[in-house]
Amino acid sequence: MVWPVVSIIWLNYNSAKIIDIVLKSLEASVDLDYPSNKFELIVVDNGSNDGSFEIIKDFLNKKFSLRKKIIKLERNLGFTGGNNVGFRARDLDSKYVALLNNDAIPLPESLQVLVEYAEARDDVGAVQGIILDMDTGRIDTAGDMLTELLGAYQLYHGQVHQSVKKSFYISYADGAYFLFKVNAVKKATGFSDKIFYDEMFAYFDDSILGLQLWNRGFKIVSYPSLTAFHRRSSSFGKISPLKIYLMTRGYIALNELCNSRYKKLIRKSFYTRIMRMYMARLLASKIVGGKYRLQSPPGELLHAFYRGYLDGLRWGRRKIEELGASIDIYKAPILRTLPQEATTMLLTGIGIDFFRRYYTESIGRKFERKIHMFIAD
Repeated sequence: MVWPVVSIIWLNYNSAKIIDIVLKSLEASVDLDYPSNKFELIVVDNGSNDGSFEIIKDFLNKKFSLRKKIIKLERNLGFTGGNNVGFRARDLDSKYVALLNNDAIPLPESLQVLVEYAEARDDVGAVQGIILDMDTGRIDTAGDMLTELLGAYQLYHGQVHQSVKKSFYISYADGAYFLFKVNAVKKATGFSDKIFYDEMFAYFDDSILGLQLWNRGFKIVSYPSLTAFHRRSSSFGKISPLKIYLMTRGYIALNELCNSRYKKLIRKSFYTRIMRMYMARLLASKIVGGKYRLQSPPGELLHAFYRGYLDGLRWGRRKIEELGASIDIYKAPILRTLPQEATTMLLTGIGIDFFRRYYTESIGRKFERKIHMFIAD
């Protein structure tokens, strides 16, 4: 086949603490089994100040001869802003863009496999493969699925990769490593020069993009091929006020943008959820300690919850006014939630804030029971 041009956007931010993984990610990106004149690597540094950018730049310039662009930003624009800068810097002949985290190591054949699948399906806007956890060798995610409560779950998480046997539709492709068609994203978002809303910064940005694609008639597929190893949460790490703020704001903004039948219930119950999450983290810090120890004063965490909630409401409502309509989650493959289950989860936090690991497994079983509804081929 005639291979189309692909731009790979690779972000960095203060990665000195995981520099061994970062350099492996870069080396693997250079060594992809894809015609070297048909892909480029765009490295965007989000204003790092820990020396990691200098190491990365020296590594690429000394060791590799490839089509590359290295961009150093003055400040951290987050996952969304950094990728948007990379998108604007892409080769204008690129039919595809791949987003790759700096803590994800792509497998040699991965880009070729994803491009081949996307080329065969005109109706597909984005595709991802099976991403393995770097430490366990088991599945990190084989695609992400939303529920009606807008909870995001990584399918087949913790299972062996042989568990995934068929291609299936997913709510959205995971931001760790996926491929999308440039024209599909432009049509879905209405943007000509970016992928995401810059203001999102991080968290729930890939969810919104996935729903936008589905709303414009483009499908998103998980293909049963190993594509990368990944160490999740390397960038943000432990719980901090910033992480709490961004996650809260992103979730509430997503809720405001969408038309879930539980939209009002999510909004009204969130103050209860804020206090529940805050008290749980405070008690876990005092009683258990260790990895649960708070990294910031309790008051800062509580303030981050409330500020995230209020800013999410404002931003989401403003975007709805600009769009003139909600994003229809029911045009995407999602897992339905019974009213009694939804009310219980929102009021108690079971499955949302508490025992999420076990609930993720139950979500996985629920998906597998209904997989016939999502098969792509």
